Amino acid sequence: MNVLIIENSKRSLQIMRRFLAKNLPDVAVNEYQPEQAGMPPPGFDWGKYAVVFVSEDLGAAGTGIEWLQKYGQYNNFPASVLISSSGEQRIVGEALKAGAHTVIVKRDLSPDSLSEAATAAVSAFEEKQKAGKGVGVTTAGGGATDEEIVEQARGEAAGEGGYAFKRLIGQGAMSRVYLAERMSDNLTVVLKIMDGNLSAENESVKRFIQEASLAQEINSPHVVKIYEQGFTNKYGFMAMEFFSRGDLKQRIENGISPNNAFRYCLAIASGLEKIHGVGIIHRDLKPANIMFRGDDQLAIADFGISKRVDQTTQLTQVGMVMGTPYYMSPEQLRAEPLDQRADLYSLGIIMFELLTGRKPFDADSIPGIALKHLQTEAEPLPNKFKKLEPVFRKLIEKDRATRYSDASEVIADMTAIAKK
Repeated sequence: MNVLIIENSKRSLQIMRRFLAKNLPDVAVNEYQPEQAGMPPPGFDWGKYAVVFVSEDLGAAGTGIEWLQKYGQYNNFPASVLISSSGEQRIVGEALKAGAHTVIVKRDLSPDSLSEAATAAVSAFEEKQKAGKGVGVTTAGGGATDEEIVEQARGEAAGEGGYAFKRLIGQGAMSRVYLAERMSDNLTVVLKIMDGNLSAENESVKRFIQEASLAQEINSPHVVKIYEQGFTNKYGFMAMEFFSRGDLKQRIENGISPNNAFRYCLAIASGLEKIHGVGIIHRDLKPANIMFRGDDQLAIADFGISKRVDQTTQLTQVGMVMGTPYYMSPEQLRAEPLDQRADLYSLGIIMFELLTGRKPFDADSIPGIALKHLQTEAEPLPNKFKKLEPVFRKLIEKDRATRYSDASEVIADMTAIAKK
């Protein structure tokens, strides 16, 4: 892999070169220092690089975002990653709009973060080239572009307080996800659009509507913000908060300090307290659904399979198990009726992973993981975390009757530990 790093700091260049070489043995790293080399000359061969890492601050040569805006328009410009000195929401949003695949904060640089960003950027770039699609893709259901779908669902004319689509950032079986800008205030948002092909499937429509309506009821800094949703007789969309600093899964992979692990657990518990307070169970609490804003504040996201405790509408078949096996409570694996204690069990699993870097129950198969949740006792936390052992143990009780009954109890016990 041929990589170009655009950076003025020799130390940063050395660190990035070393990190990339550690995980990518076939990498060829090229360096470009704008303060010495000046602006790239006409005809600069961008095409010989698979990926470009560009620093946010390029001194007299401007900013990395300006370079992405200028050179990213070239047909031969490769996949790109911005290296930022901060995770400020505005900077990350502008970088993604300018075409960067992702943004890495300098303090988060590691062999894993750099190599994963490089390979992911190249892969996404190649997929985009194969598909030949950007924003405004035509849906298979009726020929309308996604911009038109949103305008129709909002019942407003184009440009009247609407959204400017910037780029497709994800696509699943049920929906497409875009980075966009709210035109009324230039706020960077994420737009999720339900696939028209699935609109006739009643269950899919209900889940999509429910995801937004549930999250909108929760007023907490530790829960994702849903700005708007809309529907036509064929399509649906949801405008939600954009998170510039990634998810907890990425942070666990890079290693987390004990102090941050404690802080994250407390924040998750606070978010759950608010979620449960309005009668909602998340049902899929896991590191990949815990996001970070530009100011490093944590928020719980993805209410796609959440439900009310007293909900009578059956969105799943009787006996159907929903969730992620690594983080599911025993009662969830048995497909029993759930209450908020299922989310608290998931918090206990996350706590262990935050403190140790590994999962308490692991196996080579999903049935094997499930069996351990049902029958195997988790090993104790390392001795240096023995103060948290009682909290951890009570969170992951297999019998929910002996588990914490609500998140406020978890918060009280953790706060008391912090004061000792």
